[in-house]
Amino acid sequence: MDSIDNFQPYQWMADAPQIDNLSLFELTLPGTHNAGCDLDARYAVPLSSNWIACQDVSFYSQLSRGARALDVRLEFIPEAQGLAQFRFQHNGYRSSRTLEDLVRDIKAFYERSRDEFIILDFHELANGKKEFDHAQFKALMLEHLGDRMIPAQNLYLPLGELKAISPLQRIMVAAPTTWENDDLRFQRKIDHKWIGKNLAKEAELRDYIADVLSAPISRLRPWSLSATVYSAAGGPQRILDALDSWFDPSQSDWAKKCHIINFDFIKNSNLVRFCLTANLQKASEKSA
Repeated sequence: MDSIDNFQPYQWMADAPQIDNLSLFELTLPGTHNAGCDLDARYAVPLSSNWIACQDVSFYSQLSRGARALDVRLEFIPEAQGLAQFRFQHNGYRSSRTLEDLVRDIKAFYERSRDEFIILDFHELANGKKEFDHAQFKALMLEHLGDRMIPAQNLYLPLGELKAISPLQRIMVAAPTTWENDDLRFQRKIDHKWIGKNLAKEAELRDYIADVLSAPISRLRPWSLSATVYSAAGGPQRILDALDSWFDPSQSDWAKKCHIINFDFIKNSNLVRFCLTANLQKASEKSA
């Protein structure tokens, strides 16, 4: 990489071989909150997208803009078929996006960005009219993405070693699956550090993040920091200027301390560049 200012978001990991000495859990990853609910999707309730959508663009565009952790929440729709039986939702409000969209967009993304690593954080597997079908979810994921999923025994290896082991295994999948559907290619639910109130103000969020990052957090398990603000008047808020100020490595060490920074509206954010900078710093310190 010639310059951090000219990095290519769709392949920022591959463009920075310096970070190959870090494991997935040592990295700082830009994550998209409620990635399956975006402004380009459709919603059953008219004019509801402002209160539901947390992203501007589709999965493919989120990944191309640098997201490497997708926070997604599914609902089971038994009357549908195949991958379409699993639809993304936000607090029970369904998006038109289905598991089929996610699989298609991931495969399309890997056509040009084969050495990028992704965490799929299925934060919620919710019941619809019927109980969530964990066995069907597992079977479809393994059928369509199984060859790309990193098995548990390799998750702590540095990126460089993961690349040497397999040209395809680039995805970690975490989901609250049932014990009878345990599989080494599925990891348990990722811990989300969230302020715990729906209508927190920006200043409250800043203080909460400062408190979370004031103590060391283990790198033995993945974890996600929810850096989002929701307003009763306008739904998910665009706080990108605040996030840029808080996580800029030239102004704080917050980015270096995080694993997944989960935020809304990645389209115009600088957080991908800040995560890359933090990762280059961590890789240099580890080498030293």
